[in-house]
Amino acid sequence: MGYTKSPIGLKSYDWSSMTLLADLNTKAITGCKKTIEARREHFWHDMNSEFDSKHFLLYLMRRSDLTLSDDFLEFACLWHLDEQNHYRGLRKINSVLYGIPESKIDEFVASRQPDFTSIDQFLIDEFSILLSIAFDEVTSTRAYRQDFPLFDSLGPRCLSVWVRNAAKDEAAHYGNAIRLLKLSHRRRFNELPALLDRIVNFETAKDFAYHSTFLFDHDTDDFSQALLASSRCAILDTLRSDL
Repeated sequence: MGYTKSPIGLKSYDWSSMTLLADLNTKAITGCKKTIEARREHFWHDMNSEFDSKHFLLYLMRRSDLTLSDDFLEFACLWHLDEQNHYRGLRKINSVLYGIPESKIDEFVASRQPDFTSIDQFLIDEFSILLSIAFDEVTSTRAYRQDFPLFDSLGPRCLSVWVRNAAKDEAAHYGNAIRLLKLSHRRRFNELPALLDRIVNFETAKDFAYHSTFLFDHDTDDFSQALLASSRCAILDTLRSDL
């Protein structure tokens, strides 16, 4: 069920991974074992990235040089709740698919240390942060949609519902970021093409690597150069009338 919690119309959806996947178990999985094993790295990567929303939120809150609006803080809180819900879902999915206790997954994921050094350049102020989030979320939306057939092939209907719910959340995050950009940062829209080019060039560089930052986690083959370029175009097309 969708709901709006603020005067500025931020969108969110009320659902729980833990409730949806409560009865998921190994015996219910009927998908191809070779396919499941081949996707192990991708499932693990996606789970880590969702958890890393915690690292990103703490990074923002500790930045004494940032001035963040009340609207942005409301957006960030809704976004973080959703991403942690996704983490809990992917933790359960990884546990069931690969026989790893959820407690062990929590220990491993929490032991990783983020490094924001390489992406500080994109996180200068609220405008650049919102644009970076918008790029990340529209890309995540499309990546989850690519995975619909995979999740459908695994067997349990709850997994098909889960991935569609996650994709819908990511689309809402993208829409919310765009809403805030339009609401508060129109005067800087002339900067959009150049900054988006820098993001795409950064993520497609040969030495690109992900460092547990949540943002710019597109270092698996799920995220092709064409997909990243398409995300850039989607943002520009959405905001074209305001450029």
